[in-house]
Amino acid sequence: MMSPTGDADYLQYDSFFIDFTDSGKENRKPLEHFHDTFELAFFIRADIHIFVKDTKYDIRDGDWLLIHPYDIHSIFYNPNHDYSRYVLQFKSSFIRELLAVLGMEDRFEAIQQKRNKRVRLDLGQRLKVEALYRTILELYTQQQQLHATSSHHPIASAEPELKLQLTLLLLEYEKLCSSSSSVRRIRSAEEPVQEMIAYLDEHYREPVQLADLERHIGKSKFTLCRLFSQTTQFTVVEYLQYKRIIEAQKRLILTDQPIFDIALDCGFHNAQHFYRIFKKICGKTPLQYRKGRV
Repeated sequence: MMSPTGDADYLQYDSFFIDFTDSGKENRKPLEHFHDTFELAFFIRADIHIFVKDTKYDIRDGDWLLIHPYDIHSIFYNPNHDYSRYVLQFKSSFIRELLAVLGMEDRFEAIQQKRNKRVRLDLGQRLKVEALYRTILELYTQQQQLHATSSHHPIASAEPELKLQLTLLLLEYEKLCSSSSSVRRIRSAEEPVQEMIAYLDEHYREPVQLADLERHIGKSKFTLCRLFSQTTQFTVVEYLQYKRIIEAQKRLILTDQPIFDIALDCGFHNAQHFYRIFKKICGKTPLQYRKGRV
């Protein structure tokens, strides 16, 4: 994903990562990116706008947000408001074995299927969730320290407890998400944008033109482009490129399909163009990406 400066900003993580930021009032640049993990962010203090895939969220103090792997998202900060948050990144493989042992695979699947990915918490809920994040951060820090010294002094890992605490956090998210009354209502101006994204996601393999969107939605291409960029902060071309590259990344990881065949299947009909866009977004060539993910 491109950063505000136009540089590649695709984020890759290991199977688990957690971070805490408390930056106060700061002029933070807008951030556009995607990553190959789930992201579960808890905002202690925030006044920001986040666009995730096809939905715009107004994030305030005490909000909790789940973002799925490879969902394109952009973040816009209010420099006049304090900013403090926990962000947790994880791959389903990190807790898959534990979920199977506990018989909770269906519970995790239910979490992934929830449409309302943002939850608004009351004070008591905030304190409980923040305590869970604090415990996980402490365990993660301990685990990192153990890794740093394990080559010299083999000692017990904190990873089992880390997986258990993450599972408890996800169960809390599921419970609060199911009971939350803060169902987000779609603004009328966003409806055509959602239709555009649904169309692009379905037809990205094809040579999509603005005229195709115009015919499909029934609004002028000029109006559609304006609404799309205002809502998402991406142009239609940028979003289509990111969608194609995301699908190419999945195939590079999950299949042995030749790279040029992947490019063709993902909507690129020129190998040089595919390599250029892939490196612009990911910061490496398709072959380097594939080798790095083995």
